[in-house]
Amino acid sequence: MFLTLLVITTLTAKPPAPKQANLPVPVMVKEPKLDGDFKDLSPSIDFKMPESAEGSSASIKLKSAFRKDTLYLGLSIADDIVIDADQLEVSLYFPDSGTTSRGFVYRFGKDGVRSPSVEAGPPPFAAKLVKAAVKSDAQGWSLEVALPLRALPRFQANKPLAISICADYADLDSPAGEAVKLTTCPSGDMLGGPTRLPEELRKNLKLAPPANVEGIEAREGGFVGFSRLHWPTWAQADAALTPEALGQLIAGAAAIEPSAVASALPRELKLADNRPLFTVLTGKNPFVKDRCDAANELRMQFFLVKNTVAISVLEWPAVTCALGRAMRFDLGEEGTLVIGYTNGATQHFVWSDDHFERSELGVVLPTSSFQRSTM
Repeated sequence: MFLTLLVITTLTAKPPAPKQANLPVPVMVKEPKLDGDFKDLSPSIDFKMPESAEGSSASIKLKSAFRKDTLYLGLSIADDIVIDADQLEVSLYFPDSGTTSRGFVYRFGKDGVRSPSVEAGPPPFAAKLVKAAVKSDAQGWSLEVALPLRALPRFQANKPLAISICADYADLDSPAGEAVKLTTCPSGDMLGGPTRLPEELRKNLKLAPPANVEGIEAREGGFVGFSRLHWPTWAQADAALTPEALGQLIAGAAAIEPSAVASALPRELKLADNRPLFTVLTGKNPFVKDRCDAANELRMQFFLVKNTVAISVLEWPAVTCALGRAMRFDLGEEGTLVIGYTNGATQHFVWSDDHFERSELGVVLPTSSFQRSTM
């Protein structure tokens, strides 16, 4: 009897309701004047706001619009007493851009754009791109912000451009004399779920990342694409790439000069058809003085480069306690790559269409991460 009832209940249960589509941010036909007045911020979307916090007379309203490659925000702060210490933080995050992506937090006050925090803020180059205007009156103040694409955090390469926009206001003139925090995202996300940026954003970039790129991140000098394994596997620069420029674009300050860690990794190799391979070295050197820390390692990544575009073709250990240092790199005319280590190990790879695959005793095994895309 119990089994019969269970089956009947399962068959007659209603399927879960489909998720509501994200409300899109409207596209403006004309660029607005950045003056703190929202009259020309149209068409725009007014986001649902929570109730004001108890003990505070302040409240927030948030609206948004889009034009070409720029996200515009309009924030109205109702506050009977505005002091210099009052601060507004705007958080931006694309939730479907990969598990290793992070959001950016920008800071504003009645004086306009303020310096972001080192931990949660955007890179310095992105922070410099943000423009804002403030307009004050007896009821409070309004803030109009222009965030160009390169000032936004990592976004989706192929999925709908869902973005979470949250505003947090610290009202420091509450009757109790304590800071009162107001937020547009009381549950950690926008009421009703994230909004959605138009496809125009990606189209205007004219980027062509490979199919396995999950998220795209703006960098100073170009863009970097991250695979589903959360490793940078593609890059497109604003100018023709050099080995040094690629290292800076992929890893920034984390890029390591091979000679600084006693590695013989060459900056450039060439395939039989003369196509260049540039290398990038990252990680933490396990060899410190007379000991080796097994928790650390250096990894090398080979990129096939054509003018401004680089695609990862091999990612492999460069320096570990078990293997030692990679000191021998032989790239044959047949596309064979031999890497020899100081501990005596030798790794063999073969070129397969558009990437290297590891080869052991005639058996071809896939590498831990590689890019299947032609150039």
